[in-house]
Amino acid sequence: MKKSSYFISTRIDDFVLYYNLVNDTLLQIPVERNEDFIGCLQNPNNTRSIYWQKLYEDRFIVEDDYDERKEIQRRHWKTVKSADELNITVISTLKCNSDCVYCYQRNLDFQYAEMTETDFDGLYEFLSKVPQRNIHINWYGGEPLLAKDKILSFCAKADKDKRHTYSYSLSTNASIYDEKFFRMMDRYGMTNVTVSVVGMGETHSALRPSTEYDSERVIRNIISMIRHTHVIVNLNLCKRNIDNIKEIFEELSGYRHSSLSLSFSRIVSYDHRPCAEIELDVDTYMKHIIEMSNWALDHQFHISDMSCFQNFGVYCSVYAKNNYVVGPGLYLYQCDRSYNPEDSFGHIVDGKLLYHKKETNCDATDFCIDPYKVDECFACKLLPYCNGGCDYLRKIGKDACPPEKNYLEEYLKLYYRIFYER
Repeated sequence: MKKSSYFISTRIDDFVLYYNLVNDTLLQIPVERNEDFIGCLQNPNNTRSIYWQKLYEDRFIVEDDYDERKEIQRRHWKTVKSADELNITVISTLKCNSDCVYCYQRNLDFQYAEMTETDFDGLYEFLSKVPQRNIHINWYGGEPLLAKDKILSFCAKADKDKRHTYSYSLSTNASIYDEKFFRMMDRYGMTNVTVSVVGMGETHSALRPSTEYDSERVIRNIISMIRHTHVIVNLNLCKRNIDNIKEIFEELSGYRHSSLSLSFSRIVSYDHRPCAEIELDVDTYMKHIIEMSNWALDHQFHISDMSCFQNFGVYCSVYAKNNYVVGPGLYLYQCDRSYNPEDSFGHIVDGKLLYHKKETNCDATDFCIDPYKVDECFACKLLPYCNGGCDYLRKIGKDACPPEKNYLEEYLKLYYRIFYER
């Protein structure tokens, strides 16, 4: 017998948490018993220990011939090749009613700026023939609600499709709210809306210059959306807003017990839209995330997820065969950071998907990597979660690892608070 190579531990008050990243198993051990517990882990053949059976059941102790890395790899490729559901991100438009100083779509030339009626018809024709029973579409942009009428028309047509079951999500800046749109999307199967925000008042105006909306409108629209669906408020963090971002919490404090949750992301500078002067370094960002998450939980807000844990085989949809991005002109991409038809891997024409190159899985394409062929990934404790990290960032010379890599113990405490304390 041997101990698992992929578990972490941390102390909370008078007990110690142990989490296995391979199997999503969590153990809670009283501090006064932790020494004996560790002793059993260090001596996995001691079957007389009172802890041995539980450690074996939860796979903190495994057989000598059990290859955890092979199991992680098997799970990864099984998920990559899964054909149970089709998940697509649809860039309905690349137009926006804001001029965010950090937007990674800025300063790019688009051959096609938005989907036409013909594109929407072609997309539906293609989806009506796919073998998957369940289809999930995330409406994306630009600002997708600038194309709300086209989206609503598409969903009305899809609702009559008896061969498929559709569900939807939406990524928006919450500048636009239309009661009919959200009421109908609720009826058509909208699961959630993700709203990106940067702050209130002058902070919002400095980071998101717009003549059409302000932060007060964003808050009003978020509150209206809550009536129809689960709303994830994603706080985009940088040097300019990190010290006053809690103003968002205060504005939404009356909706803590509604279908509202919070998530966080780091504003990153790109060569085509440089904003390095406001970018937080990873360590500063992570320390603020941990502090803000705990504060939010103390004040009974919901945190939407803890991405390090409960992973089911892929870190990013880029890796999955039946996850892709459809852009204007019906060109298909592996990542929502690509918009040039020259970078597409396929094109929907007359309701059929035509591949520009041989159809392969992620281990054989130009974009994806096989993390089990990269030494630094193969030996990393975080491999069961990240499966190689973000290859887009790797290819543009940035760190591909998840920012939480060096903060797993703190994330484990948050994970426990979110999913177990309540």
